Amino acid sequence: MKIIIASTGRDMHSEVSPIFGRSRDFIIIEIDDGEIKEKNFIENPVKNEKSAGNLAAEYLADNNVDALITGKLGRVALHVLKTAGIKVYKARPGTVEVNLKSFQEDKLQEITNLQGGF
Repeated sequence: MKIIIASTGRDMHSEVSPIFGRSRDFIIIEIDDGEIKEKNFIENPVKNEKSAGNLAAEYLADNNVDALITGKLGRVALHVLKTAGIKVYKARPGTVEVNLKSFQEDKLQEITNLQGGF
């Protein structure tokens, strides 16, 4: 399973970004049988673009991601991710490490729609 976490930095102790499209970095984590097999850190390539959230969603869709953990995101970005089969989870305040653990323990809420805003 390939998980992306929107982050304010490039390590597991960085805070999760409160906003998906403008996040500084993406932390890519490969999990197999519950174990972390690989971690990579990349700068968000579209963070300074117009419609950054939508472009970031398209970027993830093009890179075979299974799940995203993030703060806020827009309706179009969520639609792009859902259409690509990517599950989206609402991050808890805290670090990438804390949110990854919460994800592995099935304690993060999946975002399925944005009724009433997000």
